[in-house]
Amino acid sequence: MLQKDGQIEGTPTELLKLLNQNSEAKAYFESLARSHKQAYCNWIDSAKKEETRKKRAEKALIMLLNKQKT
Repeated sequence: MLQKDGQIEGTPTELLKLLNQNSEAKAYFESLARSHKQAYCNWIDSAKKEETRKKRAEKALIMLLNKQKT
């Protein structure tokens, strides 16, 4: 998911699409510690169905807008 230097690698595409549409959420996500970014990515990636992944990404966006770490 994340490289050792904290750069995002393999971020779920569902989340990337939403972050690219919302600069406030993207800025907050990028400001998070590596472990919190990893938690968001793992939570979305752990969904087996595409529909669930999309719903989790949408919930993650709301959480990021509310400045929640995870």
